[in-house]
Parts: sequence; structure tokens; C-alpha cells
Amino acid sequence: MTTVAENEALTRVGAGTPMGEVLRRYWWPVGISADLKEKPTLIRLLGEDLVLYRDRQRRVGVLGALCSHRRANLCLGSTTERGLRCRYHGWVYDATGRVLETPGEPPASALADRVQHPAYPAEELGGLVFVYLGPRPAPLLPRFDFLAGEGEHRVKITGFADCNWLQAVENGMDPLHVSYTHGPSWEDLNATPEMGFEETEWGLVHKAARPTRRPGIYNYREHHLLLPNISSGGSAQRMLDGPTGTPPTSHRWSVPIDDTHTMMVRVLYKPADNHGTWNAEPLVAGWKPIRIEPYLEYKLSDTPTLGYEIPRVIAAEDAAVMASMPPIVDREHENLLTVGDVGMRWIRNMYLQAIADVQAGRDPKGTVRDPARNTLIPVPCYEQELTADALRQRNLATVS
Repeated sequence: MTTVAENEALTRVGAGTPMGEVLRRYWWPVGISADLKEKPTLIRLLGEDLVLYRDRQRRVGVLGALCSHRRANLCLGSTTERGLRCRYHGWVYDATGRVLETPGEPPASALADRVQHPAYPAEELGGLVFVYLGPRPAPLLPRFDFLAGEGEHRVKITGFADCNWLQAVENGMDPLHVSYTHGPSWEDLNATPEMGFEETEWGLVHKAARPTRRPGIYNYREHHLLLPNISSGGSAQRMLDGPTGTPPTSHRWSVPIDDTHTMMVRVLYKPADNHGTWNAEPLVAGWKPIRIEPYLEYKLSDTPTLGYEIPRVIAAEDAAVMASMPPIVDREHENLLTVGDVGMRWIRNMYLQAIADVQAGRDPKGTVRDPARNTLIPVPCYEQELTADALRQRNLATVS
């Protein structure tokens, strides 16, 4: 059982909190590169209000939202050749937080040299803008194959959840829920799976096997958690007609906006040697929870039909379940399965170990500082059909 104290440590993301300090040791996607043009925008990450912008030299920057002069929000400002100008009194900041201009101040003034505005490293990779909020020097932005590999990268912010980041991460690493939450959409996966879990250098992988309608053939899935929060799976091949070559993959970040709000960012990656064709719009803003409240049906109709209907969209099914839970789940009241919830225990223990590592001055698992290790990082997540003999070689018994 997860205790009240452990749950508090795992779920709070603000600066100075145990998990907040861990999460600040990683890079986070906060925007889509193609959407960031001539105007700045307001974002929030780990409880901090920030402004994301691109200067006129096409460089991205992330600054604290409130101007160091009179505290106007810099999201209303305008970009310059070298930085961002405040709309209120014209102060200009570059991407390092250095003040470049202070209109109204005498030319000989040293005021600008005394001000250091909050600023954070930002990089672009795979169609996304990433930011790092932790102590310097920053680790390297991991060059996972789905971000840096040759091929097609499709990116989208697919929705927002009014819940804590951890339950969204746990949802992605729960093989059992696929059979029940997504059974109406993926009818071939509605059998209870055999399950296994195995730790990797980047996090955790879950393995799940389900019998298909063909005797002796099993649907086999390996799904990764890349710390701190990337859910990586092989179901993207369901969106392709005639796929050949290396299978496509799908990857979801559960980005902590604050303690009780989470942004869903997804990348679909089709490697260059895969010549399949997308059979539908592969990315939609599908994370849209249904409305749940007491007596809702009577509020909406004089002749109600009782009960709730969830759209047959994978993200909508997850969103509905997440919205039905408390914004921060009271894990001390759970009754975990001895096998089916091994992954939940493992994930929480990994995060508790990450807290201990950071508090001891060590990098948490999954951070990269060696450039030689960061040329291209493959993530072998996939979904395939296997015979019983082939399945036995996948070591599903690894559960602890």
C-alpha cells in the first residue's frame, strides 16, 4: 500500500517538493515547433508560469512570465531580433534572461546589469519545443529514435486532464486496463492478458499477451515507460495500411502543468523504411473527458436515459476514466492486485528511488550527460502476433 506521506511526495510538482525537484531534472515538451511563430505564448509547467517565444532569428526562449520591471505578463510582448520586448514599458530580454534594453533609464545606468530575469534552456527536437527547469548544467535532451530518427514525426497536443500527472503515467503503464477500458474500441484485445514487467535503463517495460481468434496465435505487446513520464507503445501500426519495414510507434508525454492539471503531448513516428500509408487522421485532439456529476441525466433532459456513454476513441476512453477519479488519487485506499498491479508498485518505487537519488545529489534514472550515449536511442516498443512457442521466449514471468 502506498502511504499518505508517499503519495504526497510522489504527486506534488512545485519547486522544493520531493517530486518537483526530481521532475526538474528532465526536459519537458511545452509546445509544437510549427505553431510557435512571431508571437509569444503563456505556458505553465510544474506550477510555474512561463512565456515561450521565438525571436526574429528563429531561436526559441523560455522566460519567467512576469516582467522584472513592473510585473506585466510578457506573453503580451513582441519579439525582437535578439529577444522579447515587454508590452508595458519596453524592457527587452534575451533567452538567457539578460536585460538588453531599459527604455526611460539614463544611458549610463547599470540597472540592466543588476537584473537577472528567470530564464530556462530550450531546445527543439522532433517537431517539439522542450524546456529544462532544473539546476545547471542541464543534462542532454535524449535523442530517442521517435524524436531524432529518420522518418515521419507527427506531433500534437491531444488534450488536457484535470488530474495529477502520476495517474496519467500509471494509466499508460497498466496492461490490464487495455482489455476493459479499450475493449469497445480494440475488440481483439478484450481478453485478460498474461502480464510481465521488466526494468530497463530508461524506466520500465510491460509485456502483455492475449489470445487472438486464431488458435495458437497471441497478440503480444511491449510498452515502455521512459522516465520521467513518456508512455511508448507500438499500437501506431493499427493506423497504417500496408505497413512494411520497421513498425511505427506512438509516444505520449503526461506533462505536469501543476498538481492537478496535465497536458497530453503525443508523437507518432513512422521510420523511413516503413512505406505504409496512414489510414485515417492519425492524431486528433481526442483527450476529451465526458461530464460526470450526480443526476446529470435529469439536468440535461426531462425524459432521460440513465447512464454514461464514452466515445469509441482510445484517448477519450482514457480521459473518461481519469476524470472519474479524484484529481489526486487517494492511493492509501487502493487494494492492489498481486500480479496485475506489479507495474504500479514498481513505478512508484522507481520514483521514490529517484527522489532519494536527487536528495543525495545524484542524477535520477533516465538522465543523459554523455554525448556518445546520445547519438540515437532506440526504443523497442511494438505490437505483433506470436505463436505459443515464440511467446514463451518473451519471459512474461518477469513480474518482480
